[in-house]
Amino acid sequence: MKNIKYYISILLMSVFMLTALNKCADFGDINYNPNSPSQSDTRFLFLFAERYVRFFQMTGTYDPFTLIYAQYLAERTNIQYTNFNLTTFALTDYYRYPLKNLNEIIRLNEDESTKGASSVLGLCLDNDTQIAMARTLKAYIYMHLTDVVGMIPYSEAIKAKEGNYTPKYDDQQAIYHDLIKELEEAYGQFDEGALFGDGRNYDIFYESNVANWKRFNASIRMQASIKLFKNDEVTGKTAFAKAYNDGFIKENSQSFKYAYKDDGDNNHPLYENMIGRVDFYPSGTIMNMLQDYNDPRIGAYADKNMYGTYYGMPFGLTKEDAAQVNGDTVSWINSKYYQKDAIVMLITPSIMYFAAAEAAERGWITDAAEDLYKKGIEKAFEQHGFTTSDYTTYYAQPTIQYAGTKEQKIAKIATQKWIASYMQDSFEAWSDWRRLGVPDLRVGPSSTTIDHVPYRRIYDSGDYNANKANYDAAIAAQGADNRSTKVWWNK
Repeated sequence: MKNIKYYISILLMSVFMLTALNKCADFGDINYNPNSPSQSDTRFLFLFAERYVRFFQMTGTYDPFTLIYAQYLAERTNIQYTNFNLTTFALTDYYRYPLKNLNEIIRLNEDESTKGASSVLGLCLDNDTQIAMARTLKAYIYMHLTDVVGMIPYSEAIKAKEGNYTPKYDDQQAIYHDLIKELEEAYGQFDEGALFGDGRNYDIFYESNVANWKRFNASIRMQASIKLFKNDEVTGKTAFAKAYNDGFIKENSQSFKYAYKDDGDNNHPLYENMIGRVDFYPSGTIMNMLQDYNDPRIGAYADKNMYGTYYGMPFGLTKEDAAQVNGDTVSWINSKYYQKDAIVMLITPSIMYFAAAEAAERGWITDAAEDLYKKGIEKAFEQHGFTTSDYTTYYAQPTIQYAGTKEQKIAKIATQKWIASYMQDSFEAWSDWRRLGVPDLRVGPSSTTIDHVPYRRIYDSGDYNANKANYDAAIAAQGADNRSTKVWWNK
């Protein structure tokens, strides 16, 4: 009985104290954790999503696979990539982080209950412009992912909140059609008079210069639509012409680029490699071509060897043969590419002018293909600090001049585009090789499991183990999950 009275007393006292506290004090945000905000801030969502584009040059300190696929780099000691034995490509983190963030930005700016919140307007005071930026970057990421493996979750992706944990894999043609539609609609949403405030500090690409975002948008559309010349030319031609007329990246100051920082957390991955193991060297494939063409850019791409000359590492040697190559004879990658704070150029005017030259040669636009081709070379030279005189001397060579049959002219465009793409967005360089076959890239003697440069990467089991039925359906529709199956636009 005493125990019962004791517990009743304790309970009554507790109630009394809580009542008194509620009357006498307002604890306000006592349960609020500033390190775990309850509201998403679009500034940070966008900045984090932007950081993922750096993987379209290198996917890690020791994994520059597309730079290997495009044969810009070769290995001399640790033969891990040039034998093409690493086959899979993981998609999950792209969905989990940048694509999810960009979807959330779009939702927050469209939802009437959130679109006016300060945490939403921090990036930009104009909802439509924020949405346009997010849609544009999302399309850029999706284009790269589908180009690597082919069919991917797209229309049903990132819908876990709606109960869809097993999204279907969309065919690439449908994805491309929707990407072009998304980009065209986003282009119309941009407001060049939009106000950003400190949101400019969270756009590491263009510091919220909307005119440059529109050029970036049009350039992605050009990159996407030119790939459709084999299997969907009507769509490709219409979309390319519209993007071309909307205005693409035409000056080096407008380039789409990613700048690493000398802060320890965001160093260029090649820095750690080159200061330590030195796995990668300019390949003989590109170095030989630069020398054959008397191309002065060789000094901008590579450093001279110990003997004061340029020599590219032969591509694809076996580990035993590669070990026989004297390290003193091999040129290093130009040091500007592996500084801690190196800048990665992802879309440059030279690349876009070459795409336009190809479109003109195919009859998709009316401007002269030769003029666009010459402009591409000129802008590529300008990008690396060369003069008009340097470009003029280079172009005067018969092997460079725009002449020959239609196929020969397109091959020249493709060759110059490949040279200009060195150490840039090598996903696109690999895509250009896949659809045009120029230059003549081949595997080396170390490649014992494949007899050609891969046409795609293989799905990672971590991406489909929980979604096996839809993975199986994709394989049935697309073809065997191997490196010889071509993606839709390349078939």
